[in-house]
Amino acid sequence: MTTLDKIIETFTQQIKFSGIIEIEDIPNIDLYMDQVTTFMDKALEQYKRYEEDKILTKTMINNYTKAKIFPAPVKKKYSRTHIMLLIMIYHLKSVLSIRDIGILFQPVLSVKSIEEQEELIRNLYEGFTKLQLTTRQFMQSSAEGIKDTTTPAKDILEEYKDEKIKKILLVLLLAIRANAEKQLAERVLDLYF
Repeated sequence: MTTLDKIIETFTQQIKFSGIIEIEDIPNIDLYMDQVTTFMDKALEQYKRYEEDKILTKTMINNYTKAKIFPAPVKKKYSRTHIMLLIMIYHLKSVLSIRDIGILFQPVLSVKSIEEQEELIRNLYEGFTKLQLTTRQFMQSSAEGIKDTTTPAKDILEEYKDEKIKKILLVLLLAIRANAEKQLAERVLDLYF
């Protein structure tokens, strides 16, 4: 097996097991900060490059709240909606600045009605997971040299009528792809250098 074959095999295996956290996998009860960080560490563990890496810390979450890119907890508890936002923020933070993430989520977080805000975040998150899946399938097909048969991202974006949701999902798609490429580069570096 050549070096390139090993890289492709390693990458293909990583893609197969990269976690996509569906809404149903997120606790439907409010969590305290320690429970949130524990959930995030377990749910996003496969994204760690090194064992000692932290997914999200209390300080990060507090900074996101202070920067107004993340709503404050209610009575020190975080809802399923908070967790959805944190997962998307986690995937964005290695690509965009905190300021840019704030600009991206501003149209959603500025909605006055909590119910409407939660519905928008849920719609965004559903689109986000669909885009993660199609990106994962595309990258796996590419690595294996198979003709791509995935649902094009454009089709997923077209499912949404709200233009602001489409625009946010486009940025999320680009971040998902950038993160996948970054992780592949890190894996190759760690494996061969």
